[in-house]
Amino acid sequence: MTALQSIMPPVVLTAPGERWEVDPELREKLCLTDDNVLHVVDGYGGNHFVMAFVERLRRAGIQHTTDYVKPELLKTLYRGVASVPGTHRNQQYAGSESSSGKQDHVVKILRDATESGASDIHFFATPNGHQLSFRIHGELEAVQSFAGNDGVQLLSAIYETMSESTGSNYRPGEKQDGRLRSEFVTECGLFGARLATRPTLNGPWMAMRLLYDSGKLLSLDQMGYLPAQIEALTRLIHRIDGMVLLTGTTGSGKSTSIQTLLTMLLEAMQFSINLVTVEDPVEYRIPGSNQTPLAPKEQWVEAISNMMRLDPDVAFIGEMRDTASALAAFQAALTGHGLWSTLHVNSAAASLQRLHDLGVEGSLLYDPGLVKGLVNQSLTRSLCANCKIPYTDAEKRFSSDLRSRIETRCRPDQVFVKGEGCERCGRRGVVGRTAIAEIIEPNMAFMRKFRDFGKAEAQTFWVNDQDGITKNAHLLHRINEGLVDPSHGERDVCPLDEDVSTVGARG
Repeated sequence: MTALQSIMPPVVLTAPGERWEVDPELREKLCLTDDNVLHVVDGYGGNHFVMAFVERLRRAGIQHTTDYVKPELLKTLYRGVASVPGTHRNQQYAGSESSSGKQDHVVKILRDATESGASDIHFFATPNGHQLSFRIHGELEAVQSFAGNDGVQLLSAIYETMSESTGSNYRPGEKQDGRLRSEFVTECGLFGARLATRPTLNGPWMAMRLLYDSGKLLSLDQMGYLPAQIEALTRLIHRIDGMVLLTGTTGSGKSTSIQTLLTMLLEAMQFSINLVTVEDPVEYRIPGSNQTPLAPKEQWVEAISNMMRLDPDVAFIGEMRDTASALAAFQAALTGHGLWSTLHVNSAAASLQRLHDLGVEGSLLYDPGLVKGLVNQSLTRSLCANCKIPYTDAEKRFSSDLRSRIETRCRPDQVFVKGEGCERCGRRGVVGRTAIAEIIEPNMAFMRKFRDFGKAEAQTFWVNDQDGITKNAHLLHRINEGLVDPSHGERDVCPLDEDVSTVGARG
């Protein structure tokens, strides 16, 4: 080979006018170059038309190697740019032009996602198609690519033929919500799969939240709560009066924890009470309860009022989203009913601030006889015990400021960090996620401190005078046990020195 030949891009044999010319649609999926490499868009190895082309090559005696690439790389080849290494994948999804074939395709994706323990499936729009990704242990992992319009066609099939909104038109330029029909999710061990779509600059994006139904509840200990926190939660579930709020950001595991806690409450009451829920939608099964979805066009305040006429002992409201629903929830608790609900805030004490902002009166909000418990949780990744490595063997990989926080706030000789991964953890270095939480059982002293001086002073009082365990303290506990990588904890929960600035903890 001459020096000139070595820098020239390979000839694309499937381009228009070449020997192995293919139609425009197939050019979005494959490209054959004169170095006998068949470049196939990642995920189309089992596509009927790709397989037919491979058979043509075989019959012609053409020996080739296959390289799985992103759609962008395929386009550069057809523009005459030299090939660059592709991204190989083991997973292949056979494409199909029929509606039933697309449904089978989606079910295959669902199975792969559930086997991987994914919490969400994303179909991200890209300039050249769509990228399928799974969220596993809180992180996104790319799985396969869809070329051209194939991704949009698949999203249309999901919304129009597989969701409870079957018959409704899929509108890529608008946001739409939905839920997969049970026939498509139960065989994958799921209770449901919630859909949300939104247009982006590159095209429509769909996110799918997977709702699991293994039939087995995790204990509070398995979820990651500390013994003192479990004692507090046990006290809360042995009461059927007052309000308990479980809070956290999106994806913090609130729904899973609510399922466990309300099931424990029913068991503690020997299933002799009427527990009624209003949810939008119903996400997890709570055996022994009467779970009801928010009706179409029904407002939360209407649903709460109707629920209270159904003789509940304990009620669960999926979320207090506005002033009307918050006030209705407090009125329900004021009549002696137990009331559980959720809020999107990032600390337990912030629940009171959020409710104050929603317009709940202080005479209700700061009554410890009414507000019984404030629970806030986050999730962080748990290290694989088989491949984790001591921090002291890997400290150079961390920035100097993180090393300073680890050595100031942790016990470095007890800290472990993520290893390279192994077969047991799927080469991820982590094996799941654990709850990092804080639980406040407000008393009069705490409520007065909050009312008179605000959230920051109340939080400091709770920690320094009432031995409260913050999420920061919980996180440090798990890091010093060697269960959580400090860098994961900072990304997933909070800086290691959060309490130093917020409650005056010693460094």
